[in-house]
Amino acid sequence: MAASTSMITVPISPAASQKQPPSSHRLPTVSASEALQELQTAGPETISTTLPSLDSVLSGAIGITTGGLERGKTSELWGPKGAGKTALLLEIAARELCRGNKVVWMDGASPLSIPRLESALDRQASASNGTAATSATVGDYRNRFIHHRVPTLSHLLALVLHPRPDFPSPGTTLLVIEEFHTLVDLDYPRVLFASSGKTQQQKWQAGRRYALLDTLVAGLNKLAVLNNLAIAVTTGCTSRVRTDSGLGSALVPGVGGGEWDGGVWNKLVIFRDFGCRFVGVQKCRGRILISREQIGETGKIVGFDIDADGALRQKGSTDGFAPEDLRRKVTRSPTKSRKRVIDEVADSEGEEADEYGWSETDEDALTADGPGDDVLEPLPADTAGV
Repeated sequence: MAASTSMITVPISPAASQKQPPSSHRLPTVSASEALQELQTAGPETISTTLPSLDSVLSGAIGITTGGLERGKTSELWGPKGAGKTALLLEIAARELCRGNKVVWMDGASPLSIPRLESALDRQASASNGTAATSATVGDYRNRFIHHRVPTLSHLLALVLHPRPDFPSPGTTLLVIEEFHTLVDLDYPRVLFASSGKTQQQKWQAGRRYALLDTLVAGLNKLAVLNNLAIAVTTGCTSRVRTDSGLGSALVPGVGGGEWDGGVWNKLVIFRDFGCRFVGVQKCRGRILISREQIGETGKIVGFDIDADGALRQKGSTDGFAPEDLRRKVTRSPTKSRKRVIDEVADSEGEEADEYGWSETDEDALTADGPGDDVLEPLPADTAGV
């Protein structure tokens, strides 16, 4: 006897079969043209660098001083110690704190000087309010400053790639990672020997270094986009020999590689020269301003100075470019001569033609010079009897 199979029919409610109105969607429907028009009209959100000329250069347009470090992107500031990287970032952080925003600061090597931060907050608060800032006001701004000590690269990777639910806290507009190159060099040091002299461990570390930088810069960009904040990373510098230009060695970023350079939105070099400090914009809004062959070039430069109290003072005009007298102080690399292609290189194998014309003049030169050294000339008549 075959078992009978019973089927259960589930009625479909009329509400489930009806199409939901667009207002019930989790995200509003926006056409591509409307989104593009809104983006072009509003423009990207930026954080001012407190230097109008630098803001103008970073905006990508002449005469516009509302640019700066773009939110949702990662910017790199590199240069030697004592050039002014920390001073510039402290002024930027103090300005954001005085505007009611939060700032996250991570130390990779040297700890941050809190008195310098409080001094910058006092200046920014006094400038914005028009009166001297009180200790209570500075303390209120100081409470919005979140300070982290990052001892190793593993801690930084865990914090960036797997952030806690409360990191970064709401209202954060700026994230600073100081001396990032120190953390990378401790775990993956640069090998200064030839590739033939590297051990297997050193070769693995060299390859792993660039893969890790690729992963980290992708994580930083993701963190910046999801939280709508600007990330500023400071790195040191190293030297590279310029054999083709004849100028000797030049300073280059301490953290390099195509993976890292491709993920950085802005690249700024900060250095001192002839009693003045400069900021060179080498990459702006994802566009490289100098070629890879121009080792040692600074890009578009802006001059500034740091007063005794730590305040930044711009040197030059405010139209987005430094004056010509400041540009003359920076030594430019000479233009490299074009290398000859393989077809232009002379090949003497199988060629009997004389390229330099030596064969035509050799016989004439020998005839004009007279007999050679192996032919004895006759003695003069007055010395015959000697």
